Amino acid sequence: MKKICYILISVIITSIGLVSCDDLLNVDSGRVTFEKDYRLSSPNDTIYSMVGIYSSLQKLADSYVLLGELRGDLLDVTPNSNQDLREINDFNISSTNPYANIKDYYAVINNCNYVINYLDTAKVLKGEKVMYRYYAAAKGIRAWTYMQIALNYGSAKYYDKPILSLADAQANYPEYNMTDLATVLIQDLLPWKDEKVPDFLGSTMVFPIRFLLGDLYLWTNQYKEAATEYHDLMTKYSPNYYILIQKAYSSDWLLVNNIISTTPKEQYWNYSYSVNSVESLTAILCPTTYGQRFDLDSLNLKYEFTPSAVALNNWDSQTYYNTITNTTPGDMRKLESVINRNTIYSFTPNSLITTNNPTNTTEENIVYKYLMNEQAVNVQAVSVYRASLLYLRYAEAVNRLGKPNLAFAVLKNGLNSITMNSTKVLPLKERSTDTYMNFSNFRFDNNVGIRSRGLGPNLGDLNPLVGDTNYIIPQQNQLIDSVLYVEDLIQKELALETAFEGNRFQDLMRIAIRRDDNSYLANIVSEKYTDNKEAIKSKLMIRSNWYIKQ
Repeated sequence: MKKICYILISVIITSIGLVSCDDLLNVDSGRVTFEKDYRLSSPNDTIYSMVGIYSSLQKLADSYVLLGELRGDLLDVTPNSNQDLREINDFNISSTNPYANIKDYYAVINNCNYVINYLDTAKVLKGEKVMYRYYAAAKGIRAWTYMQIALNYGSAKYYDKPILSLADAQANYPEYNMTDLATVLIQDLLPWKDEKVPDFLGSTMVFPIRFLLGDLYLWTNQYKEAATEYHDLMTKYSPNYYILIQKAYSSDWLLVNNIISTTPKEQYWNYSYSVNSVESLTAILCPTTYGQRFDLDSLNLKYEFTPSAVALNNWDSQTYYNTITNTTPGDMRKLESVINRNTIYSFTPNSLITTNNPTNTTEENIVYKYLMNEQAVNVQAVSVYRASLLYLRYAEAVNRLGKPNLAFAVLKNGLNSITMNSTKVLPLKERSTDTYMNFSNFRFDNNVGIRSRGLGPNLGDLNPLVGDTNYIIPQQNQLIDSVLYVEDLIQKELALETAFEGNRFQDLMRIAIRRDDNSYLANIVSEKYTDNKEAIKSKLMIRSNWYIKQ
């Protein structure tokens, strides 16, 4: 019976969808279930069940990136692109597109539901209810997956019990849009936000519940709650570790006779995007050893998609500052994000070593982030949550709380006691005793501005003679004008820092919905198109076209 159970969890359930009852289990019997008193009580039971969840989650890795990026302005198709990618890029996704198969999402949810409903949470080991960790992990993955459905398809059918029979599949389930879904998920997650993560696979594929809560609050305009959850994750991720924008990962060009060279200093600057970095919070690892499909790496190497001209210009139009008078064009983050596929490369934690391939010099740019993640962990991997994204989401929340200078400090200065005590950086009118503004702990001393990632090591300093003095919030007539100005800066910083990581289209959606301005998204996304720019813009002016037709 247990063997059948493991097969159900790891294999059969992954075919379950709510699209058609005929697709349920592809079996003749109208009942596929087990003893009412069956519980996942032993370590092996639990591990097998969690592996079943992770296995189904891996099927979403390609979709997460391609749906989030090809529909945005930073990733584009090429002459090599297959029809499935072109459909996504043109917002004309067919029902047979493998990267938009809604059943894959519900398979993850059903696996999570099985663990949540059958895990023996009462089991105690050394005075600790150890199964709580797995219970919370399953709830986190389920919540993230539900969010992906709502964001990609516009709504999600919600059920919290495993579908184990045809009768289950034929039941009526409520269908929620993102706002209603968030209300349900927040209440489901709140009791578990302080639970420790399972350690048998490390924390790589665990979704921090505080991050999820922050995102749910952010999508529903509950900005104080979002800022609080993001801040508390920074301080409570683990007992001895605070999440920072690490000073060690700041970029720095090598100086030769006080002239900025084209060679990075030997440091860990290009390690910040790696899933092995201390700043990596969640990644989906996709080993293909056992036949698991993962297309992103091959599509990348075959030049079936490419960084768009918009993305390249975003980096190229920046200015790197060594000092106020010693500058050079460009953002070093481009080197961490893009590489010519005809370049021979090797990755080490300290440097990126490249040599040109003399047999082919065609300019065919591919995404270096994907290659770096593969080399870092020796399997294909997709980054989901990083420290930079956490801080940028925090900045988005506090900015909408009427604190644009605090949000701006995330980009330029870094949140630490020096920044928070400077009236030049943070005016008195933005100060409060709210816990989400507490960065006094010494662990934040090395927290730097996110722009130091690619635009100079000294942008976090308070010295006005160091860094880009033109990068400021100009005088505005009203507070809302400053808020909108900084929100645009955060959106642009997301493009520089988190390009190709799966968030772009949804980030633009969130801001456009908040402003009730469809043109905000339509204008930005359509910029990457050449032959059909106006047609894409017109299509995206209609909000229903932002979602995949079910």
